[in-house]
Amino acid sequence: MTMNANFFKLIPFDQIFNEIHVKGYNPIVNIENFWKKYDINSSRDHIVAMFLGDVDDPEGIMEKPDKRYLEAYSLDLFRALVAYYLAHKYKMSMEELEIPLLPTKKLTEEEVKLRQSNHALFGKKD
Repeated sequence: MTMNANFFKLIPFDQIFNEIHVKGYNPIVNIENFWKKYDINSSRDHIVAMFLGDVDDPEGIMEKPDKRYLEAYSLDLFRALVAYYLAHKYKMSMEELEIPLLPTKKLTEEEVKLRQSNHALFGKKD
């Protein structure tokens, strides 16, 4: 019996479901670990990069992580998503959750302008 090579790429995602059954698993710790590792701006950039694939960015505004980094990020994001789900399902308090408010990397002036123009074009209209 031969297995599709892509099947093996999915095994790490399945293993995340096994982690929740390990004694001492705490979803809050996984959520905190995710936000200590990634800030909201880099998370946005990674998600956009995964969604769009190769992004045409002649100005060099978006951070371009390599494929292995995006693979690691997608696993970390999935792990955090599972943790958020479990924390919600079991009504765990997230009041003490430590999530950094500031990004780990400062936005450049170009990034601020781009985001402001995007908001002006696509933001909520009354």
